[in-house]
Amino acid sequence: MAGLPYLRRVPPSGVEHTRVGAVSNGFLHDLTAWLRRDVDRDAPSESIPLLLDGLWQRSTSPLNQRRTAEDLGYTYDSLSLRLAKLLRNFGAIWCPQRDDNGRIVRGSQPKLYLADPILSWLPSWLRPGCSEPEMTMLTETTIAMHPARAIDNLDEGRLVVNDTIGYARTGTGNEIDLAPVSVSSTAGAARTVPIEGKWVDDQWRSDAKTVEAKYGAGILATKSILNTDHPTWAIPAPLLALLLL
Repeated sequence: MAGLPYLRRVPPSGVEHTRVGAVSNGFLHDLTAWLRRDVDRDAPSESIPLLLDGLWQRSTSPLNQRRTAEDLGYTYDSLSLRLAKLLRNFGAIWCPQRDDNGRIVRGSQPKLYLADPILSWLPSWLRPGCSEPEMTMLTETTIAMHPARAIDNLDEGRLVVNDTIGYARTGTGNEIDLAPVSVSSTAGAARTVPIEGKWVDDQWRSDAKTVEAKYGAGILATKSILNTDHPTWAIPAPLLALLLL
């Protein structure tokens, strides 16, 4: 498989952090060099941090590619080409809107999630003026990658055709970060559990009720809360990520 193997096993940034207790500047510069070579070969060296900065800031909302291109100084076609290369090398993944049957909603705008939190942090570490990721946004994007990998492990090839995760809208216009999708199981076809990411220590039930109103039950990925006394379970995001490996 081409590109970095983010979506198949432990990300390289995780290996490096486990080995030395941090992510080194050398690793960050090597990662940037890879991205520049495969995504934006002819651009200035700062192009990758600026592109990633613009993408992570928009990662928890449906991506308007035309407006994003204008904001980041690209043409629509040049941004689309860079996104296609990033996706092809598994540096990012689409999260399309899905209906109540798990089907992609035609004509809707998908979200774009960077495949590893290191890609969201890289701009602020290497480019002055770029901001650090906000933790609720980072929780949503990071948690999203784990069911994407799990789904592809069950039904190999779904990552390649962008058919793993998806978000949903409620009748009142709210979003559910990760909607149920159909997957294979030993008992036949099954549906995944809806997940909402919120980096909170308390007052989580209002967000959980949004999930319950649409699906009856689900999971809320939190900062530190562990509570399984309600139809929607609150599970700390790091623990949930481990459970989904």
